[in-house]
Amino acid sequence: MWLSLLGAILCCGVMFVINWWAALITYAIEILLYIYVTVKKPDVNWGSSTQAVSFVSAVSNTLSLSGVADHVKNFRPQILALTASVRTRPALLDLAHSFSKNYGLCVGPRAEALEEMNANMEKNQMYLRKAKRKAFYTAVVYEDFRNGTMSLLQALGLGRMKPNILMMGFKSNWRTAGAEAVQNYVGVLHDAFDFEYGTLVLRMNEGLDVAHIVEAEVSVCGPPQVVRMNENLVEASNLFKKKQPKGTIDVWWLFDDGGLTLLLPYILTTRKKWKDSKLRIFIAGQPGRTEQDKQEMTSLLHKFRINCSDIIVIDDLHISPRSESLKKVDDMIAPFRLNENSKDSAQANALRKEFPWKITDEELSKFEEKTNLQVRLNELLQEHSKAANLIIVSMPIARKESVSDFLYMAWLDSLTKDLPPTLLIRGNHKSVLTFYS
Repeated sequence: MWLSLLGAILCCGVMFVINWWAALITYAIEILLYIYVTVKKPDVNWGSSTQAVSFVSAVSNTLSLSGVADHVKNFRPQILALTASVRTRPALLDLAHSFSKNYGLCVGPRAEALEEMNANMEKNQMYLRKAKRKAFYTAVVYEDFRNGTMSLLQALGLGRMKPNILMMGFKSNWRTAGAEAVQNYVGVLHDAFDFEYGTLVLRMNEGLDVAHIVEAEVSVCGPPQVVRMNENLVEASNLFKKKQPKGTIDVWWLFDDGGLTLLLPYILTTRKKWKDSKLRIFIAGQPGRTEQDKQEMTSLLHKFRINCSDIIVIDDLHISPRSESLKKVDDMIAPFRLNENSKDSAQANALRKEFPWKITDEELSKFEEKTNLQVRLNELLQEHSKAANLIIVSMPIARKESVSDFLYMAWLDSLTKDLPPTLLIRGNHKSVLTFYS
């Protein structure tokens, strides 16, 4: 580099020795051209050897990572966030950005047409750059949500640079969306578990989708009721962009999933926007063992080097929920029940064939305890975490072909309704926390 600089200086000197006035004219023209290009900023790619070197270096580093064995110390949250267009679910994108600590975030929607996908790819990636979100935007063309997501789950990423967490919003319109839409949504969750992804589902009372506001390019319009709804939705969509007020992140760690339910909220507390939010850990315990369970959890968190402001042991988790809470669940699932016990055998069999997706009386009886558990959990969440900045809860799991899709959606709905922003988390049972430095 220094030799090149010396050569350039010598060339300039020789130009003045040969013909000084011609050299001055040459430099004046060069300066004018430089000013013109700087001011006009033409949309031209001049090419750069630095870009070529960066590309070769990135490929080389990616290949070298492929030879590194999996280890808990190497784990980094790499999130595939299902946002559709990057502008339509900003709250989901912002929270995923906080978890990934600026790196390892992919945004993947389902596009309905090839022309739409090609036209919007660069536009969405540019929006991410302007929003200072270090993420890759990826789109696929498929007829339904599940097949599109399955393509992303299988093919997205290279080597170790593959997502390990799927993040999506809660389907708040599941009761009116139709059987096929609900089956696709629950099927995506099952596919994520099958492909060994950690899974996150975010629910906010106001909703996540602001597509209709983005398309109209106005935040409020129409009758007063619609105006208020849009204002609340826009405010909620920007919630995770702002610095969070003093409060708590309540973590309800009910199942051991490898530690993802503890790791992600801890990462949040290391972010500037969340530094005033203290971590509170809620665990299930047995009556009469509250202090012992609390001490064991304190010791475990100390080994994980996770600081929390409080540990609360819930020893009344398995008591029966209130009758009015159960009544709400019964009303919620009533349109999706088969009610075959009230019909004769032939009619019941015909209904099962015609509506295989409906909730049978046998299934409802079989999973009554688990249904009651979700209702009881919501009561406890209302009691302890109503004022939290964010609630994180272990996600209940439904076995394939054992629990119907509508009953599972009723579980998720009953668990998370009428709460502050709530994130359901389920790890893939691979350890992401270690006792050792």
